[in-house]
Amino acid sequence: MTGPLFNPSNGPIGHSQFKTMNKFIFTVALFAAGTISANAQEDKAERDAAAASMQAKTAADTTGKLWTKGGTIQMNMSQVSLTNWAAGGFSSVSGIAQFNGFANRKKGRHSWDNSAALAYGLLAQDGQEALKTDDRIELNTKYGYELKKAWYLAALAQFKTQFTEGKDAKTGTRISDLMAPGYLVLGLGADYKPNDHFSAFISPATAKFTFVGVQELADAGAFGVDAATYDTLGNKLTNGKNSLFEFGGYVKLMYTHDLAKNINFLTRADFFSNYLRNPQNIDVNWETLFTFKVNDWFAATLSTLLIYDDDTQILKKWNDTEQLYVGKGTQFKETIGLGITIKL
Repeated sequence: MTGPLFNPSNGPIGHSQFKTMNKFIFTVALFAAGTISANAQEDKAERDAAAASMQAKTAADTTGKLWTKGGTIQMNMSQVSLTNWAAGGFSSVSGIAQFNGFANRKKGRHSWDNSAALAYGLLAQDGQEALKTDDRIELNTKYGYELKKAWYLAALAQFKTQFTEGKDAKTGTRISDLMAPGYLVLGLGADYKPNDHFSAFISPATAKFTFVGVQELADAGAFGVDAATYDTLGNKLTNGKNSLFEFGGYVKLMYTHDLAKNINFLTRADFFSNYLRNPQNIDVNWETLFTFKVNDWFAATLSTLLIYDDDTQILKKWNDTEQLYVGKGTQFKETIGLGITIKL
């Protein structure tokens, strides 16, 4: 027969004490089991959360919309018809077609912005050859890696040329053509984009290439390339260069804002300084565009373009006389249009 349990310090343990101890041990065991179970559940929840986080996809991943794309096509036309018009004048028709589009990609710290601007316009009058009023090809691409909020390490490439031959309005001689000139700008620097309205690309190291694909214009030293050389009898010794390399600093600014519900303002400006020659003579290309939206299909536009290129020679009149000479000058163009606008 088994005797009572014995506690060395307190003597024998009675039946009631034994039951109390059993309850205490059971409670401790139950608490420990519950704690272990809770910890196990917490560990499982953490593992599940981590797995879900690893497998989770962003909105761009689930929708496939890494790209933001858009654009507009504008066609402006005007026509004048005169019959037995006592005040005189010419019947005429003119038109300008323009395309502006963009495709931008953004994922994480990486951004890639692309844009294209195309334009072509003609003016035809009774009994006269059609004259070109606008001609433009401009392609831009820019890659950026975000260093901190709004600041990107960026690389930019820009290409410009025109579609067809251009003639001087005073003399009718050819002064430009496809790839005469053509411009290629490659720059590495910093891009500041605090919001969707403004951006500033600053590059202290930019290469600018000018191409003159028409030998006649290259021989004349058009657009800054080295001209052909001739002997005293006028015989050509060497051809003019077909390209010009420049290296310098480049700044590209862009700002756009809705001035009112149906009025949008856009301005872009490029500045380039050639370190290798006359760095104080800064090339400027400044464009502004006001768009006055009438409805979903019709809009009026007012645009200006100011260009100064230290290497571009312009045919000008001497002191308002008929005598012509070639020299540097500021180019300016203004266009007002009303026509169809198609959003893409």
